[in-house]
Amino acid sequence: MNNYLTEKVNYKKISKIIILVVCLLMCIAGISIIPDQFKEGTSEGVMNIILIVAFAIPVFIIILSYIDMANARSYAFVFSNNTDTTISFSELRQHLHKSNVEDELQKLIMKGYIKNVIVDLNTQNILLTSENANSAKKIYVTVSCPGCGNSTNLVKGEASICPYCDRPLMG
Repeated sequence: MNNYLTEKVNYKKISKIIILVVCLLMCIAGISIIPDQFKEGTSEGVMNIILIVAFAIPVFIIILSYIDMANARSYAFVFSNNTDTTISFSELRQHLHKSNVEDELQKLIMKGYIKNVIVDLNTQNILLTSENANSAKKIYVTVSCPGCGNSTNLVKGEASICPYCDRPLMG
């Protein structure tokens, strides 16, 4: 699971797919009978057009939500593969091959698709606040124990003890 995506992106509602299919079928059925209704000269054709529009609106809303979810996955992929706790808008534009990432990212945050990021428009940077982003930054160094001479890998800057002789070590 990506630490930058909300459950809204990961949870796929089967009801959305059912609504999408039913509304699409109703639109197709309505479109197929419009010519006959206008040939007959009845007002049913106008009513049919209104119904087609009414069934088309949920289709567009659902399609737009799936586009937003796909965009959120793209942003989250870039964030999770970033090796720093910040990423600039220019870097994000290069990774995503998009020009207006500032507005799109803020829209995805407002809609509840992206989490664990802070957008700073003044510095043109995005702060990645996920624990995963911070834990991925650990740098390991090989330290030789001054007591027994054995080598061990430690996180740089963290204190530990030698696994062989229990002497204190610093990474």
